[in-house]
Amino acid sequence: MKEVDLEYLRPDSKLVLNSVASVGEPLKASLSRTWFYTEDYPNVTIGDAKVELYVNDRLLGEMSWNVEEIDYYAIGNYVSSYIPVPGDKVRIEAKREGFKQVMGEDIVPDKPALLNLYAESHEENSYGYSYTKRRFKVTFRDKPSEQNCYLISFAYGSPHYEYDYDDWEKPPVFSGIYSWRPEPIDYTSDPVFSNKVSALDKVLGNDWLSGYNGRPFSDELFDGKEYTMTLDGNFSYGYNPGFTQPENRLPDSARVYLYAISEPYYKYLLALANLSDDSFNNNLADIGLAEPVRVFNNIEGGLGILGTACVDSLTVAIQELN
Repeated sequence: MKEVDLEYLRPDSKLVLNSVASVGEPLKASLSRTWFYTEDYPNVTIGDAKVELYVNDRLLGEMSWNVEEIDYYAIGNYVSSYIPVPGDKVRIEAKREGFKQVMGEDIVPDKPALLNLYAESHEENSYGYSYTKRRFKVTFRDKPSEQNCYLISFAYGSPHYEYDYDDWEKPPVFSGIYSWRPEPIDYTSDPVFSNKVSALDKVLGNDWLSGYNGRPFSDELFDGKEYTMTLDGNFSYGYNPGFTQPENRLPDSARVYLYAISEPYYKYLLALANLSDDSFNNNLADIGLAEPVRVFNNIEGGLGILGTACVDSLTVAIQELN
């Protein structure tokens, strides 16, 4: 047995600044610090720093510390009454005694040109059971003469029904409420994402890309053009015989969220997505035989990300096909 003292390897702690300036939403920022392995997961949140917000190089003032009580836990953020608009240059500077000053800057993108959403479902039979699978077609237009970055995600809404428990023969009645949930997607079903899977990964069966809450992409394949992205759902829904009659049920709804995101935020989200992928490189990195994925950072003097985004969405009824 050999005892190894790791303290001589301990680096100076740095501030970690994270914020996303999203159009239409008040700006928030979190501030913490890096920690060393021997600290055993300490609370690194910093709530007594000086955090200043600049918009278009003009100081708007200090962001105030605020603790939000959400369900079973509390989240602390620095908040501002400023609501980002497209074209704004947002800069956040943070100072705290004992640390080097940090700064992040980014420009808020314009709203994406989301044109159309078509959603369809069809039944598949396997071993005597019927399942419903979904497919989505999203059309948008890319701005020419510039590199554009996006993030896309989907949700499905199921109508909520009320039952007459005293008379089970009565059909259920729609309550007027839809229950919305994230829609799992097979992102390799469209060339924008499938070309990111290496030939070796396909041979080894690692041909699935993660992104339950969405996945980032760039305009590399359709720069300056109108493009229709076709994506298959990655989940089978059980067939409910109680709602086979059309007059007894309403169609489910589908919703697409298309975010225009800045290039720094795209690089950050892409790194996180790559970390989650079941790829040959990640498997080698887990055992120390390959270079690990490096998470993008645009915070000067520290670590973290200041990203910007602008979202558009469309909601449609899911068409049923046999």
